[in-house]
Amino acid sequence: MKRLMILLSLLLLTAASAMETASAEGWYPQITEEMPVIRIDTADGSSGFITDYVREDKLLGHIDYTDAVVSVGGCGEAYVLAQAKAQVKARGNWTLNYPKKSIRIKFAGKQGMLGLNEGRAYKNWVLLADWKDLSMINQPVGLYLAHAILGADGYYCTDYRSVEVYVNGEYWGVYLLAEQQEVNPGRVEVTEPGKDYIGKDIGYFFEYDAYWQDENRMPGDSGDPTFDVYHAGVTGEQQGYTIKSDINADRQRSFLGAYVRRVYQIAWSAVHEGKHYAFNEARTALRLTEGTSVQETVAAVIDLRSLVDTYILNEIVCNPDIGWSSFYLSVDLGEGGSGLLTFEAPWDFDSAFGIRAGYESNTGLYAADSGNPWLRLFAGEAWFQEMIRARWAELRQADVPDTALALILSHKETYAAHYARNYERWPERIAEGNGELIDELNACRTQGEAADYLYRWLEGRFQYLDGQWQ
Repeated sequence: MKRLMILLSLLLLTAASAMETASAEGWYPQITEEMPVIRIDTADGSSGFITDYVREDKLLGHIDYTDAVVSVGGCGEAYVLAQAKAQVKARGNWTLNYPKKSIRIKFAGKQGMLGLNEGRAYKNWVLLADWKDLSMINQPVGLYLAHAILGADGYYCTDYRSVEVYVNGEYWGVYLLAEQQEVNPGRVEVTEPGKDYIGKDIGYFFEYDAYWQDENRMPGDSGDPTFDVYHAGVTGEQQGYTIKSDINADRQRSFLGAYVRRVYQIAWSAVHEGKHYAFNEARTALRLTEGTSVQETVAAVIDLRSLVDTYILNEIVCNPDIGWSSFYLSVDLGEGGSGLLTFEAPWDFDSAFGIRAGYESNTGLYAADSGNPWLRLFAGEAWFQEMIRARWAELRQADVPDTALALILSHKETYAAHYARNYERWPERIAEGNGELIDELNACRTQGEAADYLYRWLEGRFQYLDGQWQ
């Protein structure tokens, strides 16, 4: 407990001095005594872009951008932004049905936001509403763990910061400013195709996505390109993939689908059949090899460090969405690319940490038994478990679990007044609860009570995983 309080003090000290998000000792989010303020003022003065739409409108292609200006204040002078031209719209899938909706911002020109991602400038940013999670800390803690685990190994994770949002002068509540999941220097970095280039030797960024068929049905080819993969060993519904990076031809989509199918076949055959396959030079067919081990065969097609990191992250947070959507992968087949299937850009923790009904236990292995084909495939392999134990020892040595717990306390204490204002704005979230969540959380009447649940749940989860991996 003493060590935890020291870490909390360090986080609060970071808040007081508004240090950079990265330090020699590890990655830390920015937490300041007052939340920065983002103001969105639409050209027509209407707030309909954030009130008038539900998920069905997205499927019908009805959600369009609205012209606006975006301002940022309540922060250090270097981060102040005055009426930058932008377009805004409601974003998300299922979350579009909630009263408080997330927002997509597309600036007219590249723009840095509150020093995130080392101050890099981008056109696209998002504001996450976190309606479901009463604590409003699931996303910050999940993304901190993502940075501390995957980010420390060089894989992309969004930077983020808690902010207050006003729409046309009306207070709209606490949001989490985050980066758009996209291919861009400093974000997901893979080889982008040149204009009209239709070769297959490019980089791809894609999502394991239960909504893939909805994307196919969107009007006017407005949905993302998709492909499907049959994952042997996965019981229940098979999900497809949506491509999030730019492609210029259907042959690129088809090639990526075939590539992912073959990678899964290589891995499945090695683990379950003792057969070792490898790609031909063009990665268009497989050939039997004299593989010496499952690990060696799999390492030729999958970035194992990224897989181990992603597995550990999801065993910690127990995110129901990993078998559904918001699970991202990339592969760079361009010149200089690794050619390995890579797991990065972790996202969407608002259902994690035991808040969903039916997923509340903080004991037992979760990712190993989930509907995610990639995380469950290697869970029983001795060499994979050895890699997990070694990585867990590194994370324990770096105080990652204790820092995550301290971060919960830091958010709860530093932002108490801000969270209270959010629920004065949205009292129905407390009064009406959320039918997806466990009774204990629906009985909470303050953000602080929900934060206490998160703390207890995560502390117990770390203790359980220590018993498994130490």
